[in-house]
Amino acid sequence: MDKRRVVQWFVDWTDGWNSEFHRAIQSKVLAEFKTQFPNGLRNEEDTEPWIRKMSDFYYARMTNTAMLLVAGASVMVSLCALVVSIVALKH
Repeated sequence: MDKRRVVQWFVDWTDGWNSEFHRAIQSKVLAEFKTQFPNGLRNEEDTEPWIRKMSDFYYARMTNTAMLLVAGASVMVSLCALVVSIVALKH
C-alpha cells in the first residue's frame, strides 16, 4: 500500500470525528465568550481575536488532556503486561 493512500484513508476515516470535535469545541468557546462578555465587546473588531485566543487555549487544553489520557492508558497496559509476564515466569 502506498503511503499517500494510507494517509488519505486515515484522514478520510477520522474526518467525521475531527469535524464533530471542532464543532463541540467551537460551541464551548462561543458559550464561554457569551458568558464572559454577555453584551459583547465595546470594539467589535476585538471579538474575533478574543474568540481565536480562547479557541487556541481550549485546543491546547484538550490536546494536553488527551495526551495525559493516552499516557495513563499506556502505563496501565504496560503494568498489566508486566504482571502477566511475571506470573508467566513464576509458573
